[in-house]
Amino acid sequence: MLFQMAGTPFDPDLFQESKSYYQKHIYLHPDDPEPYYWIGVIDWTLAFRANGLLRAKNNLSVRVKQLSDDAPLPPDLRDEYVRGFGVTIDEGIESLKHAISIKPDYDDAMAYLQLTYRSKANLECGDEAARKSDLAQADEWIQKAMGARKANELAKEKKNSGGVTMQ
Repeated sequence: MLFQMAGTPFDPDLFQESKSYYQKHIYLHPDDPEPYYWIGVIDWTLAFRANGLLRAKNNLSVRVKQLSDDAPLPPDLRDEYVRGFGVTIDEGIESLKHAISIKPDYDDAMAYLQLTYRSKANLECGDEAARKSDLAQADEWIQKAMGARKANELAKEKKNSGGVTMQ
């Protein structure tokens, strides 16, 4: 509930409070994938929002070359982003991976993991090999997410399709 309240209007403090409740849930039920998933979603949300604000700040101050959503951050913005959200992004990746380790067909966690790897790529704009590696991992996770989602839907259809089958 706090997660949804934190989104409109955006309130990072409510996101952090929400995260603290998920961390308490993990302490009580460490084998439940849901709180790990939600911590990853919160971490991605905070990092994504900050990235957007940094890009907007840059684009308002520069009239000639606007920074697109997928362009590497300039060094000064990248350093600010790393300082503010490097640990958050790493925590999000670890939380989502843990959720997937508990529930290997967790397609939503896989989808957010690929988004979080894209955020991580923004941390590594100075290291093109690391950036490409993060983007390749993001591409790999979105493929896994689509495959898991399709398998989950087929399993759900099969489960719900009892009775007579027409051929």
